[in-house]
Amino acid sequence: MLGFRATNEAREWDDERILAESQSSPWLFSILVERYEEPFLRKARGIVRDPRDAEEVVQDAFTKIYVHAKKYQPQSGAKFSSWAYRILMNTAFTRYQKLVKEGQRYLAMDPEYEHRYGEMKEHSGFA
Repeated sequence: MLGFRATNEAREWDDERILAESQSSPWLFSILVERYEEPFLRKARGIVRDPRDAEEVVQDAFTKIYVHAKKYQPQSGAKFSSWAYRILMNTAFTRYQKLVKEGQRYLAMDPEYEHRYGEMKEHSGFA
C-alpha cells in the first residue's frame, strides 16, 4: 500500500535500522518511542524528580534523537541505546541545572548521579 512497510515487520528490526529508516518513513520512529519511553522516564525522574519535568526531558530527548539521527555513527562495542541515553542524560542534566539556577530546585539528586553533575558543573560555567 503506497510503499509503506508493515509496522509489525519493522518491530523486529534493530534500533539502528529503525532510526535510519525513520528518516524516510517518520512513523517508524514511534517504534523507538514505544521501546524507550518508560525506561527514559524512569531515568529522567531520577534526575529532575518532577514527573512533568521528566516528561518534558524525555520529549526533548526524543526530538533531539530524531533531528540528529543522521549524526548517529554506529561504533564497535556501543549500541544505539548508548547514544540515545547520552542524549537523554545531557538533556536531563541541562534541565536540572536550569531549574536550580531559576530557584525551582535545590540540589537533591540521586547519589548515583551526583558525581556526574559535579563533573558537568565544572565544565558548564555554573558555579
